[in-house]
Amino acid sequence: MMRSMRNALATLCSLLAFGCATAPFHAPPAPAAPAARATGDSVYAPYRFLVGEWNVSPADGGPAAGIVRFRWGPNESYLWLAVATLANGREEPHLEGMLMWNGARKDLDMLVALDLNGGRAQEQGRLYVDRDGTVVREITLIDAKGASARFRQTFTRESERRVLTSVMRQQGEAWVATFPGSDRLVMTPRG
Repeated sequence: MMRSMRNALATLCSLLAFGCATAPFHAPPAPAAPAARATGDSVYAPYRFLVGEWNVSPADGGPAAGIVRFRWGPNESYLWLAVATLANGREEPHLEGMLMWNGARKDLDMLVALDLNGGRAQEQGRLYVDRDGTVVREITLIDAKGASARFRQTFTRESERRVLTSVMRQQGEAWVATFPGSDRLVMTPRG
């Protein structure tokens, strides 16, 4: 009995002296980061230009066909994405979800609900920066019956107030416009 108590006490002292192996998982949280960080110190810095509310229109002109919203999670811990289509000036929610840092791949994981009238479809994939600086959203859509399709959206910053975007779907080995004109769209700030 005395020996087991000494062993338990020795183990406790070791843990206190050298730290528990699981300490990183139950350590007190780090102080909150300021709301706005310098552009270079965040893993999200390459995606910062997307944060905001954007009208999406045909690149060759015409009224907005949709709205894209990127916003920060608390303390810039993730990005929230929502897309709505516009019909007769009225917003129709299309998708909504999260983009979150993946430290193993050094890009963002993405999971969004696509069927916002019941949550029976989803898009999953990743957001990354290509070699030429284009931000790419690679997507696998999974519908309610389990069927899937692949999509790719690109974001190329042309200026502070203009981002070129395209939405393509995979057809065989080729990428084709998801809908007429989706290969030539422009995002401009709302308001």
